[in-house]
Amino acid sequence: MYLVVALIVIVGGYLVWSNFVKPDGTGEIGVNIGDTLLDQEILGIYGETIQFSDYRGSVLVLDFMAPWCPPCKDQIPILRDIEALPGIEVITINVDYTYNMTSLDEFGADEGIPWFFGHSPMTSLEFEVSAIPTILVVDQNGVIVHRGFFTTMNEFEMVISPLLG
Repeated sequence: MYLVVALIVIVGGYLVWSNFVKPDGTGEIGVNIGDTLLDQEILGIYGETIQFSDYRGSVLVLDFMAPWCPPCKDQIPILRDIEALPGIEVITINVDYTYNMTSLDEFGADEGIPWFFGHSPMTSLEFEVSAIPTILVVDQNGVIVHRGFFTTMNEFEMVISPLLG
């Protein structure tokens, strides 16, 4: 009897793993270059939610930042230029838990952020953000092709041009 139960648990566990957990062959799921982007649900400053997987098919630029950070503010005009390019989506994520949605809304309006602006300090922990701004560029298949800090327009062009090719 115990052998039959153990066999059922093992087979059931394998079926769940192979159908729902196993990576799809594009690489490990994670937060580093070469990984398939760890999917997250992010709460926007207006109450909407998105998932990173919603952006498959586009080049995705993730910007982890905080409103008090001068280099983060300096990154915004570059992101504005990047976001204007066809096929590129930008997501900015506030990592500082002390900000509320009203103050983030005011910051977004003052800085002219037209793309999705979310708030998720927990995501910054899961993505091992150790300095801000942290920038990730994700290709159309969901694979991380760049991970860095403040990213210049020249650096973006070197990373993104081959993807839009």
